[in-house]
Amino acid sequence: MKKKRFHALLLSGGLMIAASHLPALPQGEMPSRGPDYFRDAVNLASILGSAHAIRVRCNGNEDQYWRRYMTDLLGLEAPEPGNLRSSLVGAFNEAYMRADAAFPVCDRRAADAESAYAANGQEIANRLAAHYFPAQPRPR
Repeated sequence: MKKKRFHALLLSGGLMIAASHLPALPQGEMPSRGPDYFRDAVNLASILGSAHAIRVRCNGNEDQYWRRYMTDLLGLEAPEPGNLRSSLVGAFNEAYMRADAAFPVCDRRAADAESAYAANGQEIANRLAAHYFPAQPRPR
């Protein structure tokens, strides 16, 4: 599914571009995590689970592309055991099971759904990146 690889590359590139164009926080400062952050992180984990189910359905179990993104998300956002990590893993697994049941065959509908998940995931990833790289007012 070449279209899926394109969308995956698009998501990766968008994350890198978003992060590179936003100013970083001063060294050592971590932003506080509010309800919007937690909602976005859990939603992104859910999207990754859904996309992973479709990708595995279409490409086989050896295709772990979206699961690797989930592993990266966990490593960056919830590296230690705790409530956030449990919520992210639970959201990923529940979404995987729902998408696996909703897309019993790899067809156009499944490919379109994965594309939509990738686009939605890109939006959420941009918001999460902005959490760490807040926009600064531009000088006049």
